[in-house]
Amino acid sequence: MAVALLDPLSRLDPPHRPDWRSELTTAQFGPMAEDLLAVCIEAAGSGSATIARPIVDRGIDLYVRRLRSLLTIPIQVKAFQHLSPDGNGNLDLPVADVAEDPNGYLAMVHVPAPYDQLYRRLFLIPFREFRERCPRALLHGRECFSFTGNFSTTSHDLWSDHFFDIDRLPEWLASAPGWATPIPPVPHPPRPHDVSEGDGLTQWRGDIGRLWTATELERAGAASIVLAQDRVRLDTVTLLIDDLSSRRIAGLHVRTGKITPGRTVHFEVPRPPFFIDQRLYVLLVLLQRDDRVHDFCLLMPSDALPGLGYSETITLDPLTKRFVQYRVPSDEVGSVFLKSVFGG
Repeated sequence: MAVALLDPLSRLDPPHRPDWRSELTTAQFGPMAEDLLAVCIEAAGSGSATIARPIVDRGIDLYVRRLRSLLTIPIQVKAFQHLSPDGNGNLDLPVADVAEDPNGYLAMVHVPAPYDQLYRRLFLIPFREFRERCPRALLHGRECFSFTGNFSTTSHDLWSDHFFDIDRLPEWLASAPGWATPIPPVPHPPRPHDVSEGDGLTQWRGDIGRLWTATELERAGAASIVLAQDRVRLDTVTLLIDDLSSRRIAGLHVRTGKITPGRTVHFEVPRPPFFIDQRLYVLLVLLQRDDRVHDFCLLMPSDALPGLGYSETITLDPLTKRFVQYRVPSDEVGSVFLKSVFGG
């Protein structure tokens, strides 16, 4: 008897929509919408995009970044759980709650029941245009933007030039200035160096360096910056830093090294996918025997790495000569870094 086999190359039927009848709180619904949009944008990037999420929420929800660069698109997400029968979404936003980042976007999305995927159309509006064009009203003593957008029609209205089908997200990303520009490989080091490995680091020791660095930056920034990190790190940027006053973006690649009994430390920066940018720095956090941070760190601009070497064993007593200029007291790391990349 012949048995009919499924064709593995045939197009699958659309998945069954679950018959969930759940009521979500606002605290649940907002982050779910952010995650759904992040998935769509990262998929639309076809491997060219990564998305960082802020450690502390100061208005921006997603930082869409071109891999191996600091080209970043900040996005603030506002989501509609329900629309009017004719497809309109109405939202009053306090003026102070809408960011003023000239490079950022306000994303207006609809997440219909059962809340597991976005509606197929969305608004992506530059902050600058939104603040200039959106009608304002005084509500409960606060000045608010009164947004109205129709998700069911493509007819011309106030926001139709920023109304997209999700299928067009790849075009939207590609239209960002510089997004499609090829990124050159990093230079080779000019001379070979002998490598002697120090104590191996476990993953949690690396996390000590990363978390300590985030704490020092947050302390030095005093709520004037946003720290963001990728859920899965695909390139050099450990922490993305958004300066809220200048709206400039910087990056920090954090390496953690354990000091050996012989007072040396080894660090290695993987060449792929390393890149060079004037606002990208490399920080080597030194851990003592008790895994506490040493009294100084090494803070190096990314363009210095080709000359210093990507895989180095450094002596501490005395400090290897070519690293002396990058020595920074540990309690000043945050302030020195922020001044280096943002001035002030």
